[in-house]
Amino acid sequence: MVPGLYDVTTGRDQNEQFTVTGTDFYNEVLGTTRVPKIRVQIATGDQIQISGPSEASFTPVSTPFVTTYSALDLYAGSWTVGQDLGPGKYVATPATGQVGQFVVKAEGVAVTLGGDSSQGEVPSVTFTVHTGDVIEISGLGQVSVTPTS
Repeated sequence: MVPGLYDVTTGRDQNEQFTVTGTDFYNEVLGTTRVPKIRVQIATGDQIQISGPSEASFTPVSTPFVTTYSALDLYAGSWTVGQDLGPGKYVATPATGQVGQFVVKAEGVAVTLGGDSSQGEVPSVTFTVHTGDVIEISGLGQVSVTPTS
């Protein structure tokens, strides 16, 4: 596989365990019961494992660099500030009924987004990111990220 940034999906009504090890690490169940797609950065030498009834589809991401501070929806995978979203202060909220991890290591953010506080989940998180920071999302098919003051 050619190194680069990809959105990975699976066949309709299929579920697959998708794992990448190497420069970055991804481990998701892709499909109808978990996350419909994941954004991954593939580097030379990365090992990709897919298990399930069908093959995954890799679509190269060729969007221009994003430096605007605006609302958007993210999903499982890695998102780079200054490439996928603009720097600034945001509030992240998962789609209804979803639970998963939201991490921005450079800014000290690591939470489980969801609706059950008894399980340590939070319904939203306010965070600030700078150019070059990476947002890592796992287990979530949609996270709304909204600018805030």
